[in-house]
Amino acid sequence: MIQKLLIGITVHFVKERIEFLRRIAIHFQRLSLNTQVFVVTNTNSVDEQNLIKAAIQSHVEIYVPKHIGHPYLLTWGHFDIFRKHFKADSDISHFMYLEDDIEIKANNIEYWLRERESLRQAGLVPSFLRYEFASQETEMRSTDVKSSIELKKLPVFPNTDSDYCYINFPQPYQGMYLLDRELAKEHLFGVSSNPDFGIWGIREKAAQGLTFANVPSGYFSRNFVGFMKDKGLIDPDALIHHTPNTYADNPKTKLGKIKIKDLII
Repeated sequence: MIQKLLIGITVHFVKERIEFLRRIAIHFQRLSLNTQVFVVTNTNSVDEQNLIKAAIQSHVEIYVPKHIGHPYLLTWGHFDIFRKHFKADSDISHFMYLEDDIEIKANNIEYWLRERESLRQAGLVPSFLRYEFASQETEMRSTDVKSSIELKKLPVFPNTDSDYCYINFPQPYQGMYLLDRELAKEHLFGVSSNPDFGIWGIREKAAQGLTFANVPSGYFSRNFVGFMKDKGLIDPDALIHHTPNTYADNPKTKLGKIKIKDLII
């Protein structure tokens, strides 16, 4: 289990979205032996900040960045805080950045810790796949991967268990990142912490972590997701819920349409 976890969340305040924050915060204190939470937000309103604190239901520090320039840079406000805590508190073993609607549970953390050791020597990072539910459905749909993919067309990294491996999706977006101290040092004080680094939009880049930094030859990114070859399924512990289910019912986008069980051919 994680000994001490620092969680950073960006909340661009919209009252109707506070419910998503409440849903993800339920799990925070179960993710490590000692969990600290801070929120970077755009609101100076005491009432609105109190709504944020009430949603998290445990001690939380609120930060309102000054002089950030463009509003999209709000997502980058967590970097200085992570760097400060990294230097000041060596007991923090892991750092997790979250968008305010990404649900991480204890089994997701256990998966990450377990698979981190298998991927460490290759310089790869255990990663997650976002899912959603369409209205009136209970089957998970992939948020970011738009269509089924043949396993033989994906970069695959082996595991000592012949029935298990790791796959490298061309669409590695997670809306979050989780790093231990070794990886956090590389990210927070390296090229990937620069807003000009990476290929996504400026807000999305803030959640990329080490996705595109120092990628070994032949891979799309450093993000590898656990896959059960014997069952033909993504490891269920590698699945994280995009709680608004933004895309599954939206006919104008291909996101959120393919069922997780049909993802890998």
